[in-house]
Amino acid sequence: MADILAPGELRPEQRRRSKRIKLRVAVVVRSQEKRTLSEKTHTLMINAHGALLLLAMPVSVDKFVVLENPGIGQELLCRVTHVGTHFMGKAQVGVEFIKPAPEFWGIHPRPEDWDPSRASGRGQARTKKLSAVPVPQDTK
Repeated sequence: MADILAPGELRPEQRRRSKRIKLRVAVVVRSQEKRTLSEKTHTLMINAHGALLLLAMPVSVDKFVVLENPGIGQELLCRVTHVGTHFMGKAQVGVEFIKPAPEFWGIHPRPEDWDPSRASGRGQARTKKLSAVPVPQDTK
């Protein structure tokens, strides 16, 4: 039988930086290549650090694209992190913002871990726990 680990016990590379929300948001994606391509599409999942979206435009991992949210009139530079298999001319593409931007999606209320003041909250919690450990003093 497999062991089930609590979220705090997962290795850092297995943790999510912010909660995912399944939400369809209309977006426009523009390539950063010599010949700029543009595509209207929508998200499948969003979080404070990026999104998973459907895209017909050819992209590759580590390339940059501009993601525009016409609903709030904002655009951000993103890095492609994942390109899934193509189905019916489109692929699921993961993009991450250069820096967290929870306000980009225009949703309220937002999950607690999307709050920018809690940036890397897990690391802060870990630091607080470590600093709470009494340090032996020299008693000469």
